[in-house]
Amino acid sequence: MGIDYRIWTMYRYPVEVIADTYLSRVGGYSYELDRNEIGINARALEMNTSIIANETLATLKRFEEIRPYFLRRKFVVVGIEENMDCYEMTPNGEVVLPEEIEGSMEVGESVIVNTVEAFRIDGDYSKVVRAIKWRLDSQITRN
Repeated sequence: MGIDYRIWTMYRYPVEVIADTYLSRVGGYSYELDRNEIGINARALEMNTSIIANETLATLKRFEEIRPYFLRRKFVVVGIEENMDCYEMTPNGEVVLPEEIEGSMEVGESVIVNTVEAFRIDGDYSKVVRAIKWRLDSQITRN
């Protein structure tokens, strides 16, 4: 009976920079992921994040990207297990992207994985819409 040293492994990524928002790097592209999925080492997810594999929705953002949050593509975060071919692309918790979007980001590029919507909004945009309407109304009354 040996010791399972994998439980002592520390993962460099994802790093939580603010609540439910993580910094990572692109580890590669894989045929094993559907076009609406991104993958991260399952143990890294478990140890470094509050992300629930196969349930949590996330958006990705490159540092120089200026596209508004609500216009970004959403992905389901998948835990990549050791038996998967793409496991070698995420040894430290890097993000693996679907093959269908290959070339959209460079391997090694830093990305922000944002799961705030999944945990804070959870599909109910009514408060967001009210806040936008309130802001617009207050601008109109000031002018």
